[in-house]
Amino acid sequence: MRPVMSWIRPLLLSLVLAVGAACSYPQTAVRTIESRPTLAVIGAPAGATLVVDGRPVGQASAYDGNPQVLKVEPGTHRVEIRSADGAVLYRQQVFVESELKRIEVH
Repeated sequence: MRPVMSWIRPLLLSLVLAVGAACSYPQTAVRTIESRPTLAVIGAPAGATLVVDGRPVGQASAYDGNPQVLKVEPGTHRVEIRSADGAVLYRQQVFVESELKRIEVH
């Protein structure tokens, strides 16, 4: 019985070490950072509405870039600022790619 034990113990030890080594390999985790472009509206009058691609998205003054901005998909967008009575104060097509685009209302 002694000869069997002499080879089982090293076998079990090497198996435990192999399993432990397999569990300690480095692992890679991929994380993505939100990198959608953003719009900021500077100088919009109180009560004005921000409209992007024909859809109202809220009070224009809420997206003043300090700190609130509007996240949009990359590409070309039709941006309008409308007064409280619906008159168009600003209208332009803007291209945004991967950064902050500031829209200044005069």
